Amino acid sequence: MSPYQLGRRYERLLFFSGPLTLVAIFVLLIAFTSTTQNERVIAKCLDLAVSTLKTNDALLTSTWVEYQAEKNKSKYYVNAYKYELSKVWIPISIHSGCYTDIDKFLEQGADTNPRDLATSLSKKAVDLKNTPLQFYGIEIPDKADIGVFSTRIKIKFDSLAIALQISLAPILVIWLGSLYSTRFRESLLIGKASHIYFMFPHLVNLYPAIDIPSLRKRSLIAYWFPPAMIICIIYTLIRLLLISFIVGPVVVCYLLSLYLLPISSIGWVSFTSGALVILFFFSVLVVECLPWHALKVFPGVISR
Repeated sequence: MSPYQLGRRYERLLFFSGPLTLVAIFVLLIAFTSTTQNERVIAKCLDLAVSTLKTNDALLTSTWVEYQAEKNKSKYYVNAYKYELSKVWIPISIHSGCYTDIDKFLEQGADTNPRDLATSLSKKAVDLKNTPLQFYGIEIPDKADIGVFSTRIKIKFDSLAIALQISLAPILVIWLGSLYSTRFRESLLIGKASHIYFMFPHLVNLYPAIDIPSLRKRSLIAYWFPPAMIICIIYTLIRLLLISFIVGPVVVCYLLSLYLLPISSIGWVSFTSGALVILFFFSVLVVECLPWHALKVFPGVISR
């Protein structure tokens, strides 16, 4: 093998972490703002309230009819419809944390039939969703304007983020898998390499190249913790930290975006994508700990 080749392809693969991290940060930014911005939080709670009203439409409609009949019959009446609204809403709102945000809307709608109330809340939710996303002075419009074959296409950023999440999953798996396969093959060759000049000089290719002198006297500490092993462990930890620093941000940003903005209606896609990315990420780290790789010591570069 010609000198300076081991690790060159691995270095080129590591360069992809830059653009992938930018995309993952963009997706995370949208996921974070869309789930923490007050307008978006209220909009999601309104959607939940609308769904609850539609689910209990038959019960609420019958109660509404009875309430209207009693109201027209006597000026002394009890708003049973308001009670029924609270009854169907409270359990769901407590579980979702939406009670404070939506209770005031339901209070105002206690004299509105359930279908009109659902329509009104749905319109409020749409208006709130159309507000621009904001994050520490960065304002993101509600929709992205994309030109495709001279045609302007507008797509909601939430939908764009989910599309990027789905597309990033196979890209990250392929990239991390390529890192693993390349590094595993290189580790086998590194274990057999006779001199450090076979290594391509890049950041992660850090290996000890020293002649460790034999001990002049017996030492119990050196027996259990040989100097060569300690040096190798230090170098391995440094390589692990460097790889985590380079590869970790894109993985962390992607996983956080899946947690904050899971792919609705197909949650198994989010779970599977996250699990595969985690699996392949740890496989990249495990390669550095393989014994023929982690315990590699090259002969010293300075002749005695």
